[in-house]
Formats: sequence, C-alpha cells, structure tokens
Amino acid sequence: MRSTTWRFVATLTACAALVGCGGDAPSTLDAPGPDATCGDVAARAALDVPYQALPGVAPDLQALDIYPPCSGSQPAPVVVWVHGGAWAIGDKRAQITDKVALFTAAGYLLVSINYRLSPDTPDLDPARVMHPRHVEDAAAAVAWVHDHIAGYGGDPARLVLLGHSAGAHLVALLGTDPAWLGAHGLPLATLAGVGSFDTEAYDIPTTMQTASAMQALILRNAFGDDPAVWAMASPLNHVVAGQGIPPFLVVERGEPGRRQTEAAFAQRLRDVGGASTVIDAGGLTHEEVNASIGAAGDTVMTAPVMAFLAACFR
Repeated sequence: MRSTTWRFVATLTACAALVGCGGDAPSTLDAPGPDATCGDVAARAALDVPYQALPGVAPDLQALDIYPPCSGSQPAPVVVWVHGGAWAIGDKRAQITDKVALFTAAGYLLVSINYRLSPDTPDLDPARVMHPRHVEDAAAAVAWVHDHIAGYGGDPARLVLLGHSAGAHLVALLGTDPAWLGAHGLPLATLAGVGSFDTEAYDIPTTMQTASAMQALILRNAFGDDPAVWAMASPLNHVVAGQGIPPFLVVERGEPGRRQTEAAFAQRLRDVGGASTVIDAGGLTHEEVNASIGAAGDTVMTAPVMAFLAACFR
C-alpha cells in the first residue's frame, strides 16, 4: 500500500494528462505580490474569508480570497475562480498571481475559493470526502459571494464562474444542474457566464469506459463506485432547454477521447439553444491551460477569456 499511495500522490501532483487533475499541489502556492499597475495586491486583498463553517472541516477549506479591482466603476463585475487538482489536492492561491493581475487590471473583482477535498491516498475509505461535498461547498461559496460581495465593492448581478480541471467540472455542474445553487435560493440565471477549462468529467460514465487504471482510481476516489452517482455528477446530463443555463466558454485539447467529450458538452449546450464558445488549446498541456491565463506572451487562453468576460459583463 505504501508504494501505491506514493504513486497516487505523484500522479495527483503531476497529472497533466489525467482526468480532472490540475497540477495545483499545495507546494505550488504563489502569493500575490506588488503589481506595477495596481499597487500592492496582497495589501488590498481580503484573504481567508469564511463562507461557511462545518464541524470537523478545516477552516481554510471553507474560505475564499477576495481581490478588488485596480480601478473602474463600482460596483465591479465579479469573477469567481475554482481551482483544480483531481478533487483531492490544490488551493485557492495556486497559480493565482497572473489571474489577479489580469482580472483586477480589467476592473473586475476576483474571488478564489477553496472546498473540501477527497483524500490524496488511494484507500477508498467509505467515509471519505467525495461527491457531492466538493460541489456543495462550491455552491455555498458562490451563494456567499452573491449575498455579500456588494460589501467588498462587487456587483452580484454580474457574476461569472471560471474553473480549471476539477474546478472546470465543478463550475460546469453549478452552471447546468439547478439543484446546487437552488439549495441556496439562487437560479442558474444568477450566473452571467461559466468558463470551464479542460475536463473529461462532463460525462463520467463514458470516461470510465476507457479510463486507465489510475484515471479510474482518481474518479472513484472522488465519485465512488455507483454508476448512478457518476451520471448525476456529469454536467452533460443536466443540459436541458429552458432552465436558464448561462453562456459557456469551453476548452478542447488532448487526445481524441478527451476532445470528443469536451466537444460533446459544448455541442449539447448549442443543441438546447444555449451559447457555447470553444477555445482550441490543442497546443497546450493540461497544466498549461491554467498557467497560460494572464501569462506574458500567451496567445491561446487570455484573449478568449477576456473577450468572454467582456461579453458576459455588458
């Protein structure tokens, strides 16, 4: 078991080719620093703000960080970022520096959230954190933002979710299944848009049919072994006409099966009369999709993301 555990952790930490992994291990944390156009970002931020408190859950996993815009009219449009990491690792400050600089310089208020994580060992303890805990927390965080962000200068009527990898799955589920935000009295129309960047978890049952042993273990760790749960956790199965699904921005990249799953989700949105725009990120690795947002010299991710936000925030 010790060898299996090591391989599982190593895979989670460097899983650019695997389902739902974001490469956002805690060791990659990068605290925002001074921005020449915006002053000291860290000094202006509200960090580790609790959005809920659950017994036995570490407070950091129930907290979010708020980065106000450099300038612009108040109240500011709000971007909520949901990190990746195979639903088992990662943190709200992982690879956040470029995103803070990008979004706040554009006049947007950025919120980055944490949520409960599944174990980073492959023991598959029946009592482990798994679906729906991740999405429940993400929904609670979004509801908190909607209800409280005006006090930080944000506009709850202009709210977009962005996420990478496991975070891409979570924001896609929040944007298609009305149950999660509905538990907080919010309709899908609360969201002005959703950016879901590179995940095969749009359709978990289909992905499980061809998953490698380690891919399957990652998904089982997060979603259990019940195919009915896999189906309910799959955003593709909740894309229904007439329920107010917001516009989506979706990444396509990777091997053919992955591209097919991502393309199928984007097409399903269009089939029901929704809006979906696709970024072809075929020249990037899974991890580079995340790292490229706001990075100097990026020619793939940043411009489409900013164009999408501008359209959502009109």
